[in-house]
Amino acid sequence: MSVAQAAGTLAAPAPRPWWRGRLGAILALTVGVVIAFFGWKNQLPWPGGLTWNTLAHHLDDFQAWLSNHRNLPHPSIFFRVFNGVASFLDSLVGWLTSFFFKLTWVGTTALGTLVVLRFGGHRAALGVFAAFCAFAAMGLWEPSVRTFALTIASVSLSLAIGLPIGVLAGRSDRFQRFVTPVLDAMQIVPAFAYLMPIVILFSVGPGAAVATTLIYAIPPAIRITSLGIRGVPTNTVEAAQALGSTRMQTLFKVQLPLARRMLLLSVNQTILFALSMVVIAGLIGGQGLGDVVTSGLYSNPALALVAGIAIVIMAIALDRATEAMANRTDPTRRHLTEGTRRTLRLYTLACAAGVGLAVGLGYGLGAGSVWSRSTAQPWLLRQVQSVLDYVQNPSTFIFHITSPIGNFLVQYGLGPLRSFFVETPWPAMVFGLAAIAYLISGLRPALITLLMLGVIGLSNEWVNAMDTLSQVLVATVFTLLVGIPLGVWAAESARARKTMRPVLDVLQTLPQLVYIIPFIYLMPVSIVPGVLASVLYAAPVVIRLVEAGIREVSPHPVEAADSFGATRLQTLLKVKIPLARDAIMLGVNQGIIMVLAVVVIAGLVGSGALGYDVAQGLQQSLFGQGVLASVAILALGIALDRVTQGRRRKRIELT
Repeated sequence: MSVAQAAGTLAAPAPRPWWRGRLGAILALTVGVVIAFFGWKNQLPWPGGLTWNTLAHHLDDFQAWLSNHRNLPHPSIFFRVFNGVASFLDSLVGWLTSFFFKLTWVGTTALGTLVVLRFGGHRAALGVFAAFCAFAAMGLWEPSVRTFALTIASVSLSLAIGLPIGVLAGRSDRFQRFVTPVLDAMQIVPAFAYLMPIVILFSVGPGAAVATTLIYAIPPAIRITSLGIRGVPTNTVEAAQALGSTRMQTLFKVQLPLARRMLLLSVNQTILFALSMVVIAGLIGGQGLGDVVTSGLYSNPALALVAGIAIVIMAIALDRATEAMANRTDPTRRHLTEGTRRTLRLYTLACAAGVGLAVGLGYGLGAGSVWSRSTAQPWLLRQVQSVLDYVQNPSTFIFHITSPIGNFLVQYGLGPLRSFFVETPWPAMVFGLAAIAYLISGLRPALITLLMLGVIGLSNEWVNAMDTLSQVLVATVFTLLVGIPLGVWAAESARARKTMRPVLDVLQTLPQLVYIIPFIYLMPVSIVPGVLASVLYAAPVVIRLVEAGIREVSPHPVEAADSFGATRLQTLLKVKIPLARDAIMLGVNQGIIMVLAVVVIAGLVGSGALGYDVAQGLQQSLFGQGVLASVAILALGIALDRVTQGRRRKRIELT
């Protein structure tokens, strides 16, 4: 017998049992923590010796000192900087709002419609005109214009800061490595956690709302711009340099024009991110639709829902308008002659004259700054409120479905899991979570998890953080159960993908807080609305990332599997899903972060935990408590992000 034949007769090594691998170790650790829970339940809470009990008082004193010294006749350079920035932001929003109001409602409508008509075409212009009509019909013209002004101010500043930094990150690997952790932190932290530090530094008002929006809207502008610059073919850049172009000439004549579509995408995404923040900004003096939503949350939920719908309409109109303007002005899609340039200049002058004529007619006919005539708001509010009352009525069949579901979730899911996280001895929970993080993602995420848990305990937010973590885990499980199968379905079926797209668009543009209002009526159990609303908010991102990951799998391994006789299901389970693992894990990561954002906001409506501490800090001027809760949210977000992305980042660094 030859050596090759002898080797062929050897039995293949038996596969390693799952209980001897990483999964078995995680299960063993979990069992150990459960044993600690039942054996020493409520006996070892986080020790007071490891808590900085006076930190909240020091922060309150610091805030009082800021308030006392902010408006002195001769403030220090520290206050001059922040007062100057706050005053500039307030003035910018105020000027834009005043400008739109001075145009009258006729002129404002004409300005928005004709600008989009000139650069985006008649279909996009019709959508913008319909949006203005909807604001008037809803009786929300004034808050809509204020939100529009706030959005323009925030987007303009975000792009003014984000585009240059994105260009620099796209051209410098060293700067890219430096700025990436900063952008990660800005996107990991739920926007709700920004509020307390911003209020302390900028006080309450439109300026603080713009500052909060900037933190949330700048990262996508930087990331997408950097991606666009790096996506320019290197041979094109090398050719320009070989012909003697300087770095600035290469940037403005080659890289920026070729990255134009990505730059316009960054503008589009910055607008959507800014609009998603307007409700949160309403909590700290941001005027407009966000203020209507937050103030109506307790007193007039129907009005809050209608205002949320207005935000969605504005987001969709701006999204479609910017996309149309990007396509229509793309120089690769049109060839301009001297005659067409002259025609376009005349077209521009005609649109400008149309705006001027509309403003003149507005003043001539006595049109006010806002739409003050009859609206459909009373009828609309009655219809919305009747639906809310119907689903809350104990005699309806809907209540008999939703109420048992809510009670079941609390009794068998949220309640026991909260008790497990809160009442387990703190050493078992801390080191158990750190060990699980090590098994899932490696040493660095485990050390970061250990550090973040220590920060949470030191800030005296251990119980609230564990409560929030239990809600996040339950919501994440539901999000993945919904998002991953639907994402796979959308990747495998063009019809399903086409059907889901408009639904996902609406769900992604609806502000976070607006999700919670219907669930307050559907499932009036304090902790459940926030959890279910977070599932609805996070699932679209998971669906789209899973779909994109599976669709972008290389066709070669798929064709190889087909040639070996694999069925469609086998190809999906054995080839596509394993090769799309990074995209799926990114979907899990983003789902967890978005779940955390909504679960925290749900503290406004009874979910308690960290979100309640931040809300109470804002409403009752308990700034120290609010800041510590914000720090705990930050720590929790960083730990969850690093654990779910640790091995993916390691693979990226090795490639």
